[in-house]
Parts: sequence; structure tokens; C-alpha cells
Amino acid sequence: MENDVWLILIALIAFLVGSLPSSYLVTRKLSGKDIRSEGTGNIGAMNAFRAIETEKSAKLGAIGFALVLIADTGKGALAIFAARWLALLGYDLGFALIIGSFFVVLGHNYSIFFKFKRGGRGIACLLGILLALDWPLFFVWGGVILVSTFLAQNLLVGKIDWSKFPQVFSVLGTQIVGRVGGIIIALVPLYFLNSQFFLPITAATFLLVIKHIARVKNYIGELKVPSQKVG
Repeated sequence: MENDVWLILIALIAFLVGSLPSSYLVTRKLSGKDIRSEGTGNIGAMNAFRAIETEKSAKLGAIGFALVLIADTGKGALAIFAARWLALLGYDLGFALIIGSFFVVLGHNYSIFFKFKRGGRGIACLLGILLALDWPLFFVWGGVILVSTFLAQNLLVGKIDWSKFPQVFSVLGTQIVGRVGGIIIALVPLYFLNSQFFLPITAATFLLVIKHIARVKNYIGELKVPSQKVG
């Protein structure tokens, strides 16, 4: 029973850390805008970039993106570090890592500061989780997603002009089918590379996929109507 209390504490800490709306705060500070009313309305790094970027200040958008990405990645890492630091209390560390991973992404996706109705999609938080658990896994995970994203863009939309960085970068935000496919596929190599951390990563991945379902449906619908703007 005592161990259960400490595991509940880990869940609460992770959820509160995940709930911190870094994208909202950074966007407010750099542009004065409410990110919830901009772009996709998603409270994440990519939408912060869209909200902050202007024709005269593309660099400011990139700075905002970087700040949010670092902050949200830090949230994921902090949840894992907290679970490890408090392990001296005697609970099952393996189970605590699963709880920490799940609840930090849950808090990020459904922030308490927005009455559990708004949040991001959890990708940056998962980056932090991967880095904190076993940092080489991050490069495998990221590589699979990049390949899947650009391959899907090439197959579903058309060839990418690699000479135009803004266009290439925008694919990471708009090519939702490739991104989600990569997130799921990446679980396979991660399992074989380090099965010890497979469940914590899977717990967070489950929430990512859930949060992406609506956008996948919208994206597929837009592909069927060429006149509509993707993303």
C-alpha cells in the first residue's frame, strides 16, 4: 500500500510537469498571440513556429520553436529523472517509469491549465523520455520517423524540393500520416535494441497516436479534395 502511494505521487508529479504550457507561454511572450487561436490550435512546438513566424521575422519563429521544443523535451526527461530519483523510496522502478512516461504525456496532451481540454500531441515529451531512458534510442526513433515522414510525403503528395529548406521543414508539421506511421513502426527496432524500456515508450506512444487520430482523418480527407490546403 505504501508503495502505491509513492507511485501515485509519481503520476501526479509527471502530470503536473507535463501540463506546463510552454508553447502557450513562449508564443505569448514572443508574439502576443494566443496559440490556441492560431494555426491548428495545437499547443506544441510546430504550431508555435507557425504562430510566431512572420514574413519579416522567420528567425523569431525558429527561436520560438526551439524554445518550446527544449522545454517540452525537458518535461519528458524530468518525469523520468523524478521516477529514478525517488526510487529510493522502495517502489518498483520499472512500473514507475511506465507511470512517469504515460502521465507526463497525458498532462502535456490534456493540460490542467486548460481544463484538460487542450494541449499538445506529446512528441517533444517523448523525445525527452527517450533521451532520459537511453539516449541512443532517440536517434533510432527519430531516424525512423524522418524516413517515414518524407517517404509518405513523396508517395502521397509529390516530390520534395530539397533545395528549399522552409518547404522541407514544413513537411515535418504537415505530413501527419508519415509521422504517425513512423511513430508506430519505430517501436519495433526500439524493442530489439532495449526491451527494458519498451513498455514506458509504448505507454507514451499510445497517447501520441490517440491524439493524432483526428488530424490523420482530416489529412486523408484533404488529400481527397485537392483544392483544399493541406496542414
